Amino acid sequence: MIVFGDHKRTRSAQQLREAALAAAAAIGDLPAGIERHAAVVDLFVSASELVQGLADAEFDTRGADCNSSTQKLGSEILVELSEEVLRSWQQGFVRTGALDPLLLAKLATIDCSSEIITGPAEGYALYALYPETYLLAALQSGLDANTCVIGIRGIGLGLAAMVAAALHAPPPVSVRPIGHPFSRHICAAPELLGGWRDRPHAKFAIIDEGPGLSGSSFHAVVAWLRRQGIDQERIHLFPSHRGGPGVQASAEMQAIWSHCSRHVADFEAAFDGCVAPNLRHWVANLLGKPDVELSEISGGEWRKHISTPPEHWPPVFAGFERRKFMALAGTERWLVKFAGLGGTGQHKLHTARSVHRVGFGTQPAGLCYGFLIERWTEVDRLDRTELDRDLLVEWLGRYLGWRAAALQTEEAGASLDVLADMAVQNCREALGEGPTETLKGWFARHSSHPFLRRIEIDGRLHAWEFLVRPDGTLLKTDAVDHCRSHDIVGCQDIAWDIAGATVEYQLSDAELSRLIQGIEAEMSRAVDRSLVDYMEPCYLAFQLGLWTMAGQSTHGDERVRATRAADRYETGLSRFIERARS
Repeated sequence: MIVFGDHKRTRSAQQLREAALAAAAAIGDLPAGIERHAAVVDLFVSASELVQGLADAEFDTRGADCNSSTQKLGSEILVELSEEVLRSWQQGFVRTGALDPLLLAKLATIDCSSEIITGPAEGYALYALYPETYLLAALQSGLDANTCVIGIRGIGLGLAAMVAAALHAPPPVSVRPIGHPFSRHICAAPELLGGWRDRPHAKFAIIDEGPGLSGSSFHAVVAWLRRQGIDQERIHLFPSHRGGPGVQASAEMQAIWSHCSRHVADFEAAFDGCVAPNLRHWVANLLGKPDVELSEISGGEWRKHISTPPEHWPPVFAGFERRKFMALAGTERWLVKFAGLGGTGQHKLHTARSVHRVGFGTQPAGLCYGFLIERWTEVDRLDRTELDRDLLVEWLGRYLGWRAAALQTEEAGASLDVLADMAVQNCREALGEGPTETLKGWFARHSSHPFLRRIEIDGRLHAWEFLVRPDGTLLKTDAVDHCRSHDIVGCQDIAWDIAGATVEYQLSDAELSRLIQGIEAEMSRAVDRSLVDYMEPCYLAFQLGLWTMAGQSTHGDERVRATRAADRYETGLSRFIERARS
C-alpha cells in the first residue's frame, strides 16, 4: 500500500541564507532562557537545510559526492552553530549574547547563487528528534577527535555536525545514498575521505535518523567504507532510536546492525533537569504555573482521557502520531504536542492561533521549543453524539470555506497523477486486477484539471476529531498537522477535504450541494465539482492504505479497530468502482 511520502520544492538559496542571517542577528536581543536556546536551534535547522540543499545541487551537477570548498565551508558553519547549541545546552539555557560575528561572516559568504531543492527534515518536523540527543550520544560514545564524521543527507549532515562538535573532530563530510529505497548505494569521489584512510587508528562515525524499514542508507555507507578498506570494527553508527531496521532489511544489514557499535541518547536523557531544564519545566514556564504534572499520552494513550468507553475508541496509527503529553496545572488540563523545530513549529502555532481566533479550534497557549500547548477541552466527541445533519453540513461549510480562503499556501503536495497512481496501487492490493482496471479507466476519462489552488487542508475530518460543545457548536481538534504529515497527500485543493467530508459523513447529493454552497460563500469563488469527484477515490484509497498499514503494525484490539476502519474504506472504494462501471 502507498501511504508515505515527502514533499520537496525548489527555493532560492540566497533567500534562505538571508533569512538565516536575519534570524542570527535577532538572537543577540533575546534574554537567557529556552526562547534563546530554541532560536539558536531553529537557526541551526535552517542552516542545515541550506547547506544540505547546496550539497545536493552539487551532487546533481557532478553525479557524485565530493567535498568542495562550498561544502567544506558549509560544514564549518554547521559545526560552529552546533558548538553554540552545545554551550547553551550544557549551561542550562542561561547563555546570553550575540553569535560570533566571524560565524555570521562565513554564512554571508557561502555561495548561494543557485536554486536548491529543500523540504522539512522529517525528524525535526514530525518525530521529535532533538539535535541535543546527538550531542549527548557523542559525549557518551568514547570516541575522540580522531574520528571521521560522515553525515547522511538530508538530516544527517546537520546531526553529523553535532557529533563533530561534541567530539572536537574535524567538520563532517556528507553523502547522499541513491537507488531503490531498500537497496541504496553511494556514488562518491575517491578523495572524499581525504587522508582518513591512511590513519589506522581513526574511527568512522555514520550519522542519520532512523533506521527505517530497511536501514539501507546506513548499509550503503558501511558498504562504501568497507570497499575503502575500513574494518567494520572501526565503524560506529549514530541512529535516532534504539530499535533495529524494519522488515525490509537484508540479512547483510541485520549483520551490520549487530556488529557495529551504536550510540543513541533519548530525549529524556538530554533534557533530564540536571544538564538542561526538562519538558515539565518548559511547560510550567510557558503557562506561568510553578506546579505542572506531565503524563505521556502518545500512541493512542490520549483515548484514556476522553469520555468514550474503550469498546468505542477510534483507531490509531501509532507510527503516524506526534509525541504528546497531558499537562495538569491545578484544575487546568493542557495538551502538549510536538509540532516541529524550526519554521515548522512556528507555522503550526500561527495556524493554530488563526483557527482558534475564528472560533473553529481550541485555544493555543504557545510554543515551547517544538511543543505546541493547547487547552484540553473536556466535552463529547462527534462520533458519540447525535448532531442535526443540517447543522453539521452548515458548520463544515463555514469551516472548510474559511480554510480555503485563509490558509492558501505555496507548500507542496502530491500531483493529481501521483494521487491517482496511489489509488490504483492500493486498489490493486485490496481488490485485485478487475476493479483496478475499472479505476484506471475512470481516471483516464477524468484527468483534465489544469489548476489546483493548494491550501493547508484539514486532512482529518473523521468524526472523532470533532468536539461538540454544550451549545451544539463544534470545535476541530488536530487542525494544523495533517497537511504536513509524513504521507503522500500534503497540501491540496479544498476538493480533498470536500471529498473527505462526503466519505466520512456519507453525504447525500443534496447535502453535498449545500456543503459546497457554504464553502463557496466563504471563499468567494466556485468549487470545481469535477475535482471533488476525482478526489473521492483517491481519498478512499489513501484511507484504505493508511488503516491497512496501521492494522499490520499492531495486534489485539488495536488491530481490530484499524482493520474495521480499513474495511469501511474498502467497501466505499468498491462501491465507487461499481458506480464507475455503470
